[in-house]
Amino acid sequence: MEKLRGRGDFEEVKLTDEQKVEIAEIRSRYRAQIAELEIHHEGKLPAVGSFDEAEVLRAELKKEKGRLEEEMEKRVSDVRAQS
Repeated sequence: MEKLRGRGDFEEVKLTDEQKVEIAEIRSRYRAQIAELEIHHEGKLPAVGSFDEAEVLRAELKKEKGRLEEEMEKRVSDVRAQS
C-alpha cells in the first residue's frame, strides 16, 4: 500500500457503515442472481442435443454473468463515490 500511495496509484477511501452495508447488500443481491442464472442454465444442459448447443448455452451464461458482475461493480463504485 505504501508503494502505491507513493506512486499516486492508490487513494484510500473511508466508507461509512451505511455504505459498507449497502455494498454488502448489492454484492449479495447480484451473487444470488448469478447463482440463480447458473442453476437455470444447468437445468437446460441435460435437454441439449449436441455439444455445439451446449457450448452456445455456456457462452450465453458467461456473457450474462459478465454483464451482471459489471453491473454489480458499477453500483458498488457509485456507492463508494458518494463519500
